[in-house]
Amino acid sequence: MRLLAGLLLSLLALTGCDIAIKNGLFACGQPSDCPSGYFCWSSDNRCYDSKEPQCEPKSCEQVIAEFGSLGIPIECGSLPDGCDGSVDCGGCPEGEVCGANGQNFLCGCDENTCATFGTGAKCGFVPTRCGGEEEAIFCGSCPNAELVCVDNECICPPGQNCDDECGGLCGNEEVCVDGECCTPAYPCAQNECSPPGGLPDGCGGVAHCPPCGGDEACAFGSNLVYQCLGDCTCEAQGVECGSATLCGSPRLCGTCADNGFGEGYRCDDGRCVCEDPFEYNDTFDAFAKVCGGGGVNCMQDAWSLNLQASLHSEDDVDLYLLEVLDSGTPIVAQAYNGLSERVLFMTYLCPDGFVGMAACSGEVDSQQGIEFCTSRDDFVAIQRSCEQSTSSQVGTVLVGVESRNFRDDCDPYSLKILATYGQEIPTL
Repeated sequence: MRLLAGLLLSLLALTGCDIAIKNGLFACGQPSDCPSGYFCWSSDNRCYDSKEPQCEPKSCEQVIAEFGSLGIPIECGSLPDGCDGSVDCGGCPEGEVCGANGQNFLCGCDENTCATFGTGAKCGFVPTRCGGEEEAIFCGSCPNAELVCVDNECICPPGQNCDDECGGLCGNEEVCVDGECCTPAYPCAQNECSPPGGLPDGCGGVAHCPPCGGDEACAFGSNLVYQCLGDCTCEAQGVECGSATLCGSPRLCGTCADNGFGEGYRCDDGRCVCEDPFEYNDTFDAFAKVCGGGGVNCMQDAWSLNLQASLHSEDDVDLYLLEVLDSGTPIVAQAYNGLSERVLFMTYLCPDGFVGMAACSGEVDSQQGIEFCTSRDDFVAIQRSCEQSTSSQVGTVLVGVESRNFRDDCDPYSLKILATYGQEIPTL
C-alpha cells in the first residue's frame, strides 16, 4: 500500500454548435462509431448522413458477364452476388463435374490417378472417369510374389508369416509384428494431444499427436484422456512451490529456493512467504489482531507490546490492530532493526467508530477513508482524544509499517507499540 493522491479527470461537453460533417469522413465498424444522426455503411465502413441503400443482388448472367469482361470463363458453380450472398450458376452435364482437374467454374471429366484413387492405389487397375467404363490405368504389381492385390492394396494372405514370407508387408494400414499382421490403434482419435514420449498404438509403435497451440499445455484430464488445457505450468497457475493439481494432473512445483526465492521464505499453500506470523496482514481487510479480547497489557492506561515481523518486498505492508482501553494517554509506535528505511502510520478509533487524534507527530493523511498519522521514519506518535470516554469502553489502534527504501528479501524488523504515562506526545 502506498500513500497515493487521487487523480481527477475533467470531461468537457461541447454544446450549442451545429457542425456539418462530410459524408465518408469517419471510418466505422458499427453504428455507435458514427456521430449522432449518421449511419455506418457496410459497403465501405464509412459514416453517412443517410441510411445505406439496400443492396441489389446480381443475377448469374450479370456475374458471368463481369467475369467474362476480365477474360475468365464461367460455366458452373456458386459465385458471389455482390451483396454478401451467392448465386448458383448451374451444374454440368451428366458424366462431368464442376471444377474437374483443377479448372474452377468449368465443367469437365475428373480423371482418376493411382495416387488419387481412394486412399492411393498400390497395385491393380483403376478405372478412369473419362473415356468409358472399359478404360483403366494400371497401378503396378505387388513387390513380393507372396503378396496379393486386394482392392488395390498389397496384403499378406491370412496364415502367412508376414516377416518371413511377405517381406514385412501387410497392407490395409496393418503393420507386421512378430510375424503377424496387426492393425494399429490411432490414439490421437480419442486424445487431443500426447505426452512427450507419445502414446502406444497397440502394435508396438508410438503415436505422437499434434502439439497444443498458444498458451495451452497437454495434460491428462479428469475424463482420462490427454487434452490441451489452458497454460498448465506452475508459474502460469500462480503456484510458487509445493505440489498442486493443475489442469487435472498432479504437479510438483519445487521449493521456494528452487524457484529463485532467497533465504527466509517458506512454502504456505503454494505460495512462498516470509518466515513471519503476520504475512497475511497486507490489506485493510486483513489487519493482524495483536492485542485485544482479554489481553492484559492493553487494558490499562499504560502498556507496551513488542512484535517481530518482516517486509518481503518493496510493495509489502504490515497492518496491525489493537483493541485497547479507551484512555487519553499518547500512543507511540517505533520500528527498529532490519535494513530497510520504513514508513509508519497510526490512528485511533474511538468506541463510537470515529477517529480520535488530537495531535500527530508526523503528517495527517487519509487512507481507505480513515485519517492516519504518518511519519517517514521509524517513529510515529498520536494523542488520543474522544468526546466521551469511560473506563469500560474499548477503542481501536491501527498501525501500519511499509518500506520507504527496500533493501533485502524478507527484511526482519522489530515493532514496539506502547501507551505512555505522560499526557504529551513524546519525541525522540
